Amino acid sequence: MTKELKNQEISIGWDVGGWSGKNHGLCILETFNGELRLTMAEKLTIYAIKEEIEKIIAEKSDTHKITLGIDAPLQFPKLFQEIIKSNPINIFQSNPTQKENPIAWRQTDLFIKKEFGKTPLSPSFSFLTSNATVAITLLGELKSKGIDLSILPFDKISSINAIEVYPGLLKSKKIKSSLAFNVYQKILRESQFQNIEGFEYYFGEAKVKTDVADAVICALYGLGLNGHIKSIPNLETTIPSKYLDICKNEGWIYHPVIS
Repeated sequence: MTKELKNQEISIGWDVGGWSGKNHGLCILETFNGELRLTMAEKLTIYAIKEEIEKIIAEKSDTHKITLGIDAPLQFPKLFQEIIKSNPINIFQSNPTQKENPIAWRQTDLFIKKEFGKTPLSPSFSFLTSNATVAITLLGELKSKGIDLSILPFDKISSINAIEVYPGLLKSKKIKSSLAFNVYQKILRESQFQNIEGFEYYFGEAKVKTDVADAVICALYGLGLNGHIKSIPNLETTIPSKYLDICKNEGWIYHPVIS
């Protein structure tokens, strides 16, 4: 990557659907010297998503930093992983409530609930099981093809990174009262986003969100990972010390810096 192009970034926002149907939202945002450009915002099949991601990486990885902001779990709860491996667990000795069941929830899910008052859907007990397998499988295939992709927080950060994000955080009171919320709202009122439906779910009174709007928010989150774009809110990349070990196994939901 040349020094002259180090300020160019691409963020691929992916609102993950299931294995069949055109139920995925994909957004591609590009920046150059602080200018934000929307180059794609569509509903696609998983196979079209895969082709678009591979195309962007092939064409842009030498000149751009690339981030994939993905709205899907990139790993399952530790105890659920043990069940898949047919290893014994002692869940019945602890008698957990549904909201604390360690088979259902990762520590990052519980952190989001505690800090922001929003509860992500369970990676293992909801339809997200399908979404998670889609995202995990696609990222694994990219890696198997020799693409130098880092999946955070499992890998060290690089010039091509994939992170788990949660658009629903924009509905939390903590985010709504932050500077980041106002910045996102201002950006999404720009003319290039006017034809995309679904933002009023977060910034107005609408009851229905859309896959494409969620993908745009995922892409905006992704642009905050490296912290180099002054016009985009940064993501919090420092994981609290008490979660460092477990997040290497279960993953982490990256959220905007609150100020």
